[in-house]
Amino acid sequence: MDSSLVKPKLVISACLSGERKRYDGKIIQNPFVLKLKEYCEFIIICPEVSVGLPVPRDRTILYKSPQGLRAIYLGNKQDITEKVLNFFKKFIKNLPEIDGFLLKAKSPSCGVSFKTKTYKDPEGKVLCGKYQGIMGREVLRTFPFLPVVDEVILRNKESVENFLIRIFALSAFRVFKESAKSIEELAEFHKKARYLIMSYSPSLLSEIEKVIALKDKELQNMLKTYEHHFKKALSQPFTRGKQINAILHLSGEISRCLSLKEKRHLFYLLNRYKNEEINLLSVLKYLKSLVKKYDKKELSNQLYLAPYPEELEKFFPLV
Repeated sequence: MDSSLVKPKLVISACLSGERKRYDGKIIQNPFVLKLKEYCEFIIICPEVSVGLPVPRDRTILYKSPQGLRAIYLGNKQDITEKVLNFFKKFIKNLPEIDGFLLKAKSPSCGVSFKTKTYKDPEGKVLCGKYQGIMGREVLRTFPFLPVVDEVILRNKESVENFLIRIFALSAFRVFKESAKSIEELAEFHKKARYLIMSYSPSLLSEIEKVIALKDKELQNMLKTYEHHFKKALSQPFTRGKQINAILHLSGEISRCLSLKEKRHLFYLLNRYKNEEINLLSVLKYLKSLVKKYDKKELSNQLYLAPYPEELEKFFPLV
């Protein structure tokens, strides 16, 4: 299955998707999000408008009260914390299976990086630090194995690449799972995903392969166990060292075919990647060309060789 042909399902803040939901009534036209929309299915969310706040509106602030963080709407001094949290609980009850979240940075409701201004007083006059948004924090708690980002996180090109790899990998498994009819099909999916999993967690790859070896178990139980390990593996830290390790293992399968010039060029690209001069996809595209050149059909369908659509590469980083 080509991951680029599967559309990830993303929950995205309404204001990022171009809807007029910001507190100031302005419309955000983000080139990355507009392009991403061509390849993903968006599920729109705006907790503040959903709990009854108008557009445009006064600010909502985070207030660090003795009882914890609270969201205060300055328009009428109303504490909307419980309203936002209740909205989120209802929202996820009707949510289909999804592959990630892209939320508004610095938002008192949606922010997931520690960048939302927080105040000592409910009037929003005395700053005391920066925290996550009320709903953003709950998203991270509720979906620990899914990619959850905002624009601040995606200002780093490696974070963009990690996000794209994960959402397309998760969507590939989600679509596969919906039509899987046998343990043999699960084993075939795993063959395609093996190096992708290795690039995030070699140790969890070993655990997953133990699951695949248990062919006497019922399919649905195996799918459930495999899914847990698969998502957990992809939630591990994205590091250049692990990516290089996976590439070396994959290239080892075709090393006997490669000329000295090809080997040198591959190591040249890996060294540039290690030194943060190029992104991962630049290395994978060359490796994919070698697999195609030497007609290695058993490797040509690896998810790792085409982890996301190349057209999205030009948006590194998102600012």
